[in-house]
Amino acid sequence: MKALILIIWFSLCSASVASTMEKVEKALTEQDIALAKTEYSALPDDVKQTLPAKIAKGRLLLSNEDGEPAFDYFEVLQEQHASNAQVNYYFSVSAIIMAQQASIFSKLGYAEDFVESIEKTLTLKPNYIEALDTAIGFYLHAPGIAGGDIDKATQYAKKLLTIAPVKGYKHLATIYRANEKPQEAYKTLAEGLVKYPESSELYFYRAITSMDDKAWQKAREDFKLAVKFAQNDEEKTKALYQQGKLAAETGEEVEVGIHALQNSQVKNSKQYEKWSQLRLAQLYMHQKKYDIAEKTLTSIELNDEEKLADKVKELKKKIKKLKS
Repeated sequence: MKALILIIWFSLCSASVASTMEKVEKALTEQDIALAKTEYSALPDDVKQTLPAKIAKGRLLLSNEDGEPAFDYFEVLQEQHASNAQVNYYFSVSAIIMAQQASIFSKLGYAEDFVESIEKTLTLKPNYIEALDTAIGFYLHAPGIAGGDIDKATQYAKKLLTIAPVKGYKHLATIYRANEKPQEAYKTLAEGLVKYPESSELYFYRAITSMDDKAWQKAREDFKLAVKFAQNDEEKTKALYQQGKLAAETGEEVEVGIHALQNSQVKNSKQYEKWSQLRLAQLYMHQKKYDIAEKTLTSIELNDEEKLADKVKELKKKIKKLKS
């Protein structure tokens, strides 16, 4: 009887922790870091001592520009929970961030940490989709000396085909492009769309691929389909933004681009809000509405965003020249 009571008690505790952590996890998944920090701060002290809360704290550290605190944190957590797949995965993420930020003398060491931890993650949990995604990206793009391995990237992409087919097709197409086999890439995406004709993700990726190849009309058609079949706000928002960006860069279908960028989801998106205003200004310039374009650029709040600031400055200078 006592054993049964203990089992029930532990089950209730686990359910309570999961319920309490739900808001933090949701905010992290949606990349709303400010909300995630608020929700984490509101957690009871005993919940903060649980492993899910400790992982969440580390994920919050990963959102900072400086990757070292997150790496140090997950390094210790990984030593304490070496057999936990999620801990190993986020340690691998912190390692790859450090590999990007560290001096040239330290990059290889962090890359080794990444390979070791991501492989351990996938040994512990072979169907960990997020980890497979991350592993493919690294093995495909890293130089050989740092652990890059296109065969391993292909192996994991084929693994994804069996558990997350849309992602598998997308990654295989990316690998073909990296191997300078563009026709194979398009063929792979076409095969995926035959099986998943309402996949916003595949239409979106094919549109981006067409943009890279300057096949503007094909890109436009696929962005429209990506918007049409979007399963969530994130898919719809990124497709609308790219639709507007394409119009801004080509000067074609300007009204379609303006309509896409004025969509409330794009305007209210933290990821695209400022860049969508810049693209709108470009579109107004195509319409020779220079005053509206200038006003739109002035409304953009620049907070140490160097690339965006340079682009705003460039466009303002161009408008001044066009108006003179």
